[in-house]
Amino acid sequence: MPSIQARVARFAMAQQMKKAPQRESKPSSVRRAVAKGLGYMPVPKGVTISLLQVGSVSVEVIRPQMGSTNKRALMYLHGGGYVAGSPKTHRAFTARLALELNCEVWVPDYRLAPEHPFPAGLHDAADAWSEFLKVHAGKTVLLGGESAGGGLSLALCYLLRERAVRLPDQLFLLSAWLDIRMAGDSYTRNDSRDVIAKTYPTETGCARHYAGNEPRTNPLMSPLLGDPTGLPPTYVMVADMEIFEDDSRAFVIHASETGVDVTLEVGHGLWHAWPLFAPFIPECTNSISNIGDWVRKHQH
Repeated sequence: MPSIQARVARFAMAQQMKKAPQRESKPSSVRRAVAKGLGYMPVPKGVTISLLQVGSVSVEVIRPQMGSTNKRALMYLHGGGYVAGSPKTHRAFTARLALELNCEVWVPDYRLAPEHPFPAGLHDAADAWSEFLKVHAGKTVLLGGESAGGGLSLALCYLLRERAVRLPDQLFLLSAWLDIRMAGDSYTRNDSRDVIAKTYPTETGCARHYAGNEPRTNPLMSPLLGDPTGLPPTYVMVADMEIFEDDSRAFVIHASETGVDVTLEVGHGLWHAWPLFAPFIPECTNSISNIGDWVRKHQH
């Protein structure tokens, strides 16, 4: 059973969701919601933050103040439905990852729809990854992301494979949005239970703007439809009460069948991208620790 803190938080978010209009959404409203919701999360002490410019892409670099390991580095792609979010909105979480993994974390400020639909954000991520590899040559390189950032992370792996560029050594996907078609049963089954994202506003406020005029069956847009053969060890986290649940479950099955070393963590009774709500809720903090344990276990 979820902790009392998780149950209280879920109830509060459900009440807020009831007040929100369920009609057609706009990217501007998604941006406000993401900025407001994550704005309450405190950035932990013990990190330094700087900016790096990679071509036209700005990258936030987070380092533990006590000095990070020279063994690994992480590039993290933030979520926000492909239309919202930034390194700033996700700083509390990425800083916790830097401390947990004891490593440098790069967070690209990739372009967003509707101003820049697919594949602009993906190409920005690829440009940042190329520089990331140069700077961290000789290290174990990790790639991860949540929600749309999880979908972007998996799509990036497929693009890197096409371009014969080095893939990450480890990949983690948190509540990943892997199917822009939104075809999984959980988009219906969990629509009334998801206290973060609802199916219709996600379609109208995010999916259609990211897809633009491109077919949503493109594996670089809906990476659930791609071939996971050859992917690195992958850690998948998803809640059993979110609309994106079946995206992750279907990917885990497909990846396992193709021989990928894939691990699934299910957040029972939790919500979309729950680890971002650390440190207020025990399950959130525990899941960040789980990421760290998994990374160290699979360290080269």
